[in-house]
Amino acid sequence: MRGYLRTPGLALALLFTIALGIGSTVAVQGFARGLTAHTYADPVIDGVVSVFGQDPQSGPGPISWDDYASIRRGDAGFAWLGAARMTQRTVRLNSQTQILSVAAVTPALARHFQLSVNHGLVISHRLWRRELHSERPAADARILVDGVPVRVDGVAAEWLEGVYRDQPVDLWMAMPEDGPPEAAHSSRNLWVLAGLAGNGPTSQAQTTLATQRGSRGGLELRAYTGQSPAAAEGDARIGLLLNSAATAVFFIACVNVASFLLGRATSRSQETSLRVALGASRGQLGQQLLSDSIVISATGGALGLLLAVWTQRMLPALLFEQDAEALVFAPDLLRIGAASATYVGVTIACGLLPVVATSHDRPWTVLRSEGSGPSRGMRGLRAGLAVAEMAICFLLVIATAFLFDGLQAALKTSVGRSLGQAVLATMEARPEAGLTYFRNAEAAALSTTGATQAAWAGRLPGSLPTWRSFRIEPRQLPLRDVTMDMVDFDPKSTRLFQSPPVAGRLFGYEDQTCPAAVVNEEAAALLSGQSTVGRVVEDPARRPVVVIGVVRRRRTQPARPTVYFLENGASNSDTRVPAQRFRAPEASPLATAELDANVVSRNYFDTMGFSLTNGRSFADGPGARGCRTGIVNQEAADRYFGGMAVGAALIDDSGRRTTITGVVRGPALGTYQRRVEPAIYFPMEQDCLPVMTLILGTRSASKTTVEEVRGKLDVVPGRGQAPLTVKTLDTHLAQTALAPQRVATTILGATAAIGLLLGALGLYGALSDAARQRRRELAIRIALGARRRHIVLLVLRDGARLAGAATLTAMGGSVLLLRFLGRISPSAGAPALWVWLSAPLLLCVAVGVASVLPARRSVSVDPLTVLRPDNE
Repeated sequence: MRGYLRTPGLALALLFTIALGIGSTVAVQGFARGLTAHTYADPVIDGVVSVFGQDPQSGPGPISWDDYASIRRGDAGFAWLGAARMTQRTVRLNSQTQILSVAAVTPALARHFQLSVNHGLVISHRLWRRELHSERPAADARILVDGVPVRVDGVAAEWLEGVYRDQPVDLWMAMPEDGPPEAAHSSRNLWVLAGLAGNGPTSQAQTTLATQRGSRGGLELRAYTGQSPAAAEGDARIGLLLNSAATAVFFIACVNVASFLLGRATSRSQETSLRVALGASRGQLGQQLLSDSIVISATGGALGLLLAVWTQRMLPALLFEQDAEALVFAPDLLRIGAASATYVGVTIACGLLPVVATSHDRPWTVLRSEGSGPSRGMRGLRAGLAVAEMAICFLLVIATAFLFDGLQAALKTSVGRSLGQAVLATMEARPEAGLTYFRNAEAAALSTTGATQAAWAGRLPGSLPTWRSFRIEPRQLPLRDVTMDMVDFDPKSTRLFQSPPVAGRLFGYEDQTCPAAVVNEEAAALLSGQSTVGRVVEDPARRPVVVIGVVRRRRTQPARPTVYFLENGASNSDTRVPAQRFRAPEASPLATAELDANVVSRNYFDTMGFSLTNGRSFADGPGARGCRTGIVNQEAADRYFGGMAVGAALIDDSGRRTTITGVVRGPALGTYQRRVEPAIYFPMEQDCLPVMTLILGTRSASKTTVEEVRGKLDVVPGRGQAPLTVKTLDTHLAQTALAPQRVATTILGATAAIGLLLGALGLYGALSDAARQRRRELAIRIALGARRRHIVLLVLRDGARLAGAATLTAMGGSVLLLRFLGRISPSAGAPALWVWLSAPLLLCVAVGVASVLPARRSVSVDPLTVLRPDNE
């Protein structure tokens, strides 16, 4: 301790380097491991696999009920097999209406996730904490799902976010044993998990499954980790980047420790030789130097662990609340031990160097050298170490600047180009207010200072897709003749058949404006079975009529194919018109489509910068006063309709038919959105949701503007009990779609700053030692008339040479690095000029500081003092 107290600068530099090296390594690797480390209990993931279908467009994904039933009927060696079907439902919870994620699970999966779904539902722990504040029993909650009261059976475990963590589930319900409606059996919307019998290998189960399915194939087994394939791939890339950054800082710190101790060994070489000459054994010297190394490494390591603990508590405070909750710190004890052991080993090896060096030379030879300085090999080694750590600093700075540039580019959305700076306001309308409230709210928001235009959407831009399954009915299908009886329907007609319907529904308010019919099972058998719901037939007058339901006749009724029409003014429901000729499409199964569904206002496409490529927009359509209509994007038209979508129809799982009237093409929301998903848009006037989001274009989305919008919307009558949320589009994207990239940029930026600081410290130490060893030379130069500023420039030139060598070394590596980073930040194709200039400029600053300070200190000493013999 006394030895280090005699050189406090060196002691502090070593402590600082070791503490920062260990602390940053432990913290960054802990957060990186937390991205991929599962939070589910081992029994939940051990011996469990995910069963994925292969989608050529989007990779591994859900499978259909038909595939699930096929696996269940076979013998693939699974101990159990379960499935979940996730949908977005309108839920009224404690007088507040929300759109929540609801998962219907089979009994096997419910048992695996410890969900007691019997005849009710299980509420997620997150929703219970948020809505009931973890105080009221869940059974006290009043929940309506799509308007139907449902009993609450309990609360899910806190660790259970969803089937996959990146797809959170709010409510869990039981799935019927026979699965979804028959019409939806071919829709790929089931996430399937299975338990391996005897915890056998996944490859064996994959082979058995492939053999069982034969030519149908198309399924893949992967070990279940609690993450979907897309999220696991993205987190793995970010984790690799952060681990690489932590390793880089670890290397820089090790280089610094080695460099500092090599300089110390050089400066103490004469002292060590004198001790040996006076009789000290090398064992005694080794014990002393070993004690030095152990003391400094142990103290620095303890400080580093304290720094890591402080960092893992401080970093979440710099993030949004959602990110902070998802940021898991999972330290790896094995890596911590390995890093600490490496520092101790480097410190001991470099600390014992004076003993090793002295053993290969005679003490009196060293004493006669009069400060000739380190050997050429030692100088080359220290210069190489300095170049290596500066090159790594260069790469860290480039990576941080690149990710930051990508993050800023991602916020420059297509919405921003058409709207200016967008403000989002999410609000709920009372049931009696509905569209009137939203229209009044839009008018109030447009009166905000600087407001330009506005549009409505049911789902916030940049949010996760809301997938829905549809059957596809192409346009211009060949028709055939079908003979069926006709009966007019009125309220008394329910005595003609049993209720409720076998499939679909009976007549409602919306059917007064769109021709609709209900058929009995005999008629459905002539058409397409229960899949008839949603199909169109032509009546004897060649009018298209939508079949909305299939009913079972009573025994007292004739067993004849019958169509029930809703006719205004019908008075005799027993009037049967027999043997009428209808025209119906061929009874062939329909293909299925998985589309991202959204509800938008008529001006949504103009506001968001979409262009109409075919058909007509909502403004030209019948809207809510006719049959259901929708608009698909070009991606959906190309993938599912061969580019001919207008005139075709989509039928959802409940049998509702939507005719496609137009096709739009829209740019990606931001550069982070690598592809536009196939989507369908429903008009707000037709499918208005209780909760909608207003997208308001403003000239300046400042805090003042946000507060002004909030104030104007607060006074609009008709708002529901859900809180009003107002924020900028940039804030929303930073909290949702861009959150992983922003977290990675924050952590990488902190790592690069630490690496740059350590690199500058190491360079300063190397140049300080070099200047100290050249004191006699510099003193002679000054005595002979050299100006002091020239001496400073001489030292600065040496540092610039090292920086130039580091820059050339790192430039080739930076090209490869940017290719990898392009998989995290899609702006890799054209990095901004400042990204390339950031690292050289920062290196120049670091080299300038590290060179000028020791040079100025060297030339500030009187040459006579330096040249005096006893000064050596």
